[in-house]
Amino acid sequence: MRSMTGYGCGGAATPDSRVTVEVKTTNHRFRDIVIRIPRSYICFEDPVRHLVQEVIARGRVEVHVAIEESGSKNVAVKVDKELAMAYYKNLEDLRVFLGLEDPVRLDSIICQPGVLVTSEVTTDVQKIWPLIEKATRQALEQLVQMRETEGEGLKGDIRERLDHVRKVCAAIEEEAPQVTEFYRKRLYDRLNDVSVVVDPSRLVGEITLYAERSDITEELVRLKGHLARTEETLNADGPVGRQLDFLFQEMFRELNTVGNKAQNLKISQLVVEAKGELEKMREQVQNLE
Repeated sequence: MRSMTGYGCGGAATPDSRVTVEVKTTNHRFRDIVIRIPRSYICFEDPVRHLVQEVIARGRVEVHVAIEESGSKNVAVKVDKELAMAYYKNLEDLRVFLGLEDPVRLDSIICQPGVLVTSEVTTDVQKIWPLIEKATRQALEQLVQMRETEGEGLKGDIRERLDHVRKVCAAIEEEAPQVTEFYRKRLYDRLNDVSVVVDPSRLVGEITLYAERSDITEELVRLKGHLARTEETLNADGPVGRQLDFLFQEMFRELNTVGNKAQNLKISQLVVEAKGELEKMREQVQNLE
């Protein structure tokens, strides 16, 4: 089990180049990968993305790739002859207009914007990929380790709360038979208070009807099933956040039904207690992958 938050950093180097990769993840409903890499190496964006997709199933992922090259660089110089000639003609016209005797110098032309254009000639960019791959895998390994450590902490907290909910459900099940008995006693007491004689068969039918309406056996059975399934999910490998969130929603719904059907003060208090724990577990699950 992993959390969705984490950080990892990796590096790789040769005598001429060094690559540093940082990976940061935060909560997100889906998998959202953002890669920042120098423009000269944009061709490696998809390969880096594939590396991330191998190990990250959910969350926002920010990948920063920094590349330093300390070796000698090949630089190309291009002369814009047409632009140089235009500058020369204009400078020559200006010289004549001002009545200057000195000729137009070459350095006065080449210093003009755009006459000399320098550009770095990239050698084989593919040579840098092994460094990027190694640094990215190191960063992802560190990231996953951090996410797993946080995930184990979340699992422990969820399991404790799950045990509490399980005990509360057991207490509700123990109290459930008292609901019908309480209704029967209250009905008899009211009839005695008003001195009304009622056909016993009709009275039994009324109590039976109420018992059917207030029966929470099915809801308790489903709750037990959800609790068991949650325990299995906590022990499963791979991303489980969405599945746990669904199970907690189902348990919340069953508890709502129990509270509405039972009409019993103690059961209502137990339902509120269990729902409080479920809310806290749902908050924790939002951090899980």
